[in-house]
Amino acid sequence: MAEKPSKGIVAVNPKPSKGFTSNLIDWVENLVVKFMYNSSHSHHYLSGDFAPVRLETPPTADLPVSGSLPVSDSFLYKFYCFLI
Repeated sequence: MAEKPSKGIVAVNPKPSKGFTSNLIDWVENLVVKFMYNSSHSHHYLSGDFAPVRLETPPTADLPVSGSLPVSDSFLYKFYCFLI
């Protein structure tokens, strides 16, 4: 389970399963990638707008939210509000 400090950065600590099924899925995925990979094509995720961000922030908890959802005059919205 992830350790959560009182405020600020959330420490992510996953514990992946390494059972038979997990290893089988990893093996099949590696096999598909090996036969589908074409090294003559460029990596689209390493160029243009898809490049890594230098100043990316780590995961945080309790981010401030500003704005609101638009109010709808539809029948389904009014019916939903009636049910609540």
